[in-house]
Amino acid sequence: MASLFNRTAASSSEPRKQIKLKLRAIDVLSATKAGFFVALAAAIGIIVGGLLLWLLLTASGLLSQLGGIFGSLLGAEGDIASSFSFGSVMGTALTISLLNMVLTTSLAAVYAALFNVIAKLSGGISLTFTNN
Repeated sequence: MASLFNRTAASSSEPRKQIKLKLRAIDVLSATKAGFFVALAAAIGIIVGGLLLWLLLTASGLLSQLGGIFGSLLGAEGDIASSFSFGSVMGTALTISLLNMVLTTSLAAVYAALFNVIAKLSGGISLTFTNN
């Protein structure tokens, strides 16, 4: 632990070199790829979350209890468990995931192109880097 503090104290006494750079363009294809992988991670999360939620609700018997509550309130014979079957829940999660992937990937490309236009007009974004 003491070596951590010594390293911090030693590095603070050394002069820091600062480099100033300007970000003037983002490669649209690179931004599209990054957007796709972010959307893919979100899609996996949505599908796994839908699966876990369905498993939790069916294992606890909450779906059948909700069906009984809604049936007594509405006075109709409705089987909510059949409406929230495994296939319908996973189909909905898959549809939302695919829609999210298409929108996120295409918006990443649009935002990169929009940044390039604005950076061309304004000169870009100034960034400062240090050697620390």
